Amino acid sequence: MRFKKRSARTLLYEEVVEDLYQLIDAQKIKPGEQLPPERELIEQLNVSRNVLREAFHVLESRGIIVSHQGRGRFLRQQPGRGMRTGTESMSKNLERYSMLEAYEVRQVLEVKGVELIIRNASEEDIDELEKAYKKVEHTYMTTETTVGEFELHKLYAEKTGSMFMTQTLELVLNAILDMMYGKFSDVLEATSEKEELESHRRIIAAIRNRDTETAKKLMNEHLQVTMDMLRDV
Repeated sequence: MRFKKRSARTLLYEEVVEDLYQLIDAQKIKPGEQLPPERELIEQLNVSRNVLREAFHVLESRGIIVSHQGRGRFLRQQPGRGMRTGTESMSKNLERYSMLEAYEVRQVLEVKGVELIIRNASEEDIDELEKAYKKVEHTYMTTETTVGEFELHKLYAEKTGSMFMTQTLELVLNAILDMMYGKFSDVLEATSEKEELESHRRIIAAIRNRDTETAKKLMNEHLQVTMDMLRDV
């Protein structure tokens, strides 16, 4: 099979990630089946062992492949829930499942997170959330994009007062962001930035009012919108 010409603008291992997706689809590798040996891939993709292993690391972090020492690398076994049959490529199907899985974890963490914010945050902390929200709002008014929205979510985590919540949620958010700008950039483009902003305004208002049930409900609904879109695209 032929792979697209590499671009100097993209890091080499990122190009190899895409090549591996192409290979998975072209060779019709199924969940649980083994990828070709490392030596074969190095020759086929014309890359170094280090670059190939960086690409493998990305796919492992996305939940696409698993490594078994002494046996090789395999497409991750996944239950039928969330998997599609039909014309969608296996690589996109696998990444969709991983994205939904990450969003389910995110939803649990962030809904619990607003409860912790209300319990632990000072008025100054909430002022900081409002300031961050207004910065995202200003960006939207001037550029019609919500650049910085993920940073606002990281600030929610920080204001829970829990080091473990902050660290865990940041890992989940970074993994989601990585996948979002890959095969699911269309989901980002389809999301209504105006509705996202209004959602954040209402969440922060509920936090300010120390209204735990409303804040949790609003955060749950805010994240559910993207989860529903992921299932539909």
